[in-house]
Amino acid sequence: MKKLGKITLKIYVFLIVCFTLTCFQLCAQSSSMTPGQAQTLREAFVEEIKTHVGAPYEYGAVGPDAFDCSGLIYYSASKSIKVQLPRTAKAIYNNARIIPDENREIGDLMFFKTTGSSTISHIGVYIGNNQFISAISDGPNTGVIVSSLNQDYWKGRYVSTGQFLPSGKDDGKNTDKLEETQMTEGFENETAGAGKSSNSPASTPLTFEDKLLFDSSIYFDWSLLSPRQFVFRYRGIDAGLHVSYAGWNLNPGAGFFLRFNIGLDTFQIPVILSLSMNDYIRVYAGPVFTCNDVILIDSDKEIKGSIFPGIIGFSLSTPKWNIGKVALQAVQDINYTVYNQMDGAALPFVESIAAGLVMYTGVRVTVPLSAFYKRN
Repeated sequence: MKKLGKITLKIYVFLIVCFTLTCFQLCAQSSSMTPGQAQTLREAFVEEIKTHVGAPYEYGAVGPDAFDCSGLIYYSASKSIKVQLPRTAKAIYNNARIIPDENREIGDLMFFKTTGSSTISHIGVYIGNNQFISAISDGPNTGVIVSSLNQDYWKGRYVSTGQFLPSGKDDGKNTDKLEETQMTEGFENETAGAGKSSNSPASTPLTFEDKLLFDSSIYFDWSLLSPRQFVFRYRGIDAGLHVSYAGWNLNPGAGFFLRFNIGLDTFQIPVILSLSMNDYIRVYAGPVFTCNDVILIDSDKEIKGSIFPGIIGFSLSTPKWNIGKVALQAVQDINYTVYNQMDGAALPFVESIAAGLVMYTGVRVTVPLSAFYKRN
């Protein structure tokens, strides 16, 4: 067990170092941009957005003559500043750096929930004076229009503001006030009343750079039940790798864990298929490959790991904390792994729950494939 513990510690340290290097690499490019350069990009992006005011709404459209809400952002960023954002409102939100409302600048992205679900479903671009431009599908005014956060409809559905460009505020200019005077010319009469938009899935082919999300996790494993008593037990450490396809209501994925199950004195590799219903809930199941003998917790009884059925579980995550393109989350996972008697017969209920029901508490780091490609 001492040798197993040393191996566990080495893997733990190795993964933390990998996470740190990944964060540094992905943040280095944006941190090297000066506030003046960032402000120039922001102004170019906003000016491009403004040229489309009055364009009609069309579900799935990415311009240049019609747009849906995320298509407007996607097209304008690509054309004006050569930045390829993800294609849906939800995916853009997942990759944005969420900031306090008081730090909002022109060119920042504003996210809304307009469909009654927990999913981000509408997106706009902030242009100053508490106003934003977006593509609206329904209401008194439709198409690409200017709206205000002071309106009851938007005020009640607003979620947060996110940045995909570095701040431009530190170059001695009050960029927000400057833009307020510019945007009032020619746009005041465009402000819309209530409106709503649905989440806009891509209708054009998307690359895996935008759709594929990779995540790594480290968990501290524990349980509360043994065959003899109800007590907190340290069960080991898990390290996981996972890949998922984003953009659908149910996002499929696959991955595996390296499980150092000190509680059962064994090493296992669960291989999972998963479905993520939003940023906060993931369910999964799959086979488990056990590499050595298994000893029932709090006893000397030898049991056998089952390949099929193997493991089933679900995880609950906190909202993402974005550092550049890297997203961090705290995760609480609950899973059940099947164990049997040595002859293949089922274990008694208490022994089965004591052996198989385990909680994982840890952190998850998510990185989109597009983060590893330099955009031209």
